[in-house]
Amino acid sequence: MTIAHTINDQINAMDRMAFAAWGTKEKVALNNGLQFKTSGMVKRKCIVKITYNEALDLYDVTFGRIRKFEWKIDKQVDCVYFDQLVHVIDDYVQ
Repeated sequence: MTIAHTINDQINAMDRMAFAAWGTKEKVALNNGLQFKTSGMVKRKCIVKITYNEALDLYDVTFGRIRKFEWKIDKQVDCVYFDQLVHVIDDYVQ
């Protein structure tokens, strides 16, 4: 739970309007990260999973969707520093 709060706080510190710009809904705390859906006025509506890679002390960002009850990965970006999270997510969804 604390990793999800940390990710949330880091994104808010970098850009207070990021979650609103992405049309974030259904935030879910994962064991090692945070997951949410994008909606609204973005080009790509998807599920964003940010997972903490403890060995490297970096984040892995996965963009995907659920189709026919299966998780489909559209794009995965590994080894992302916390100050790059907003930029990486913006580049994909907007």
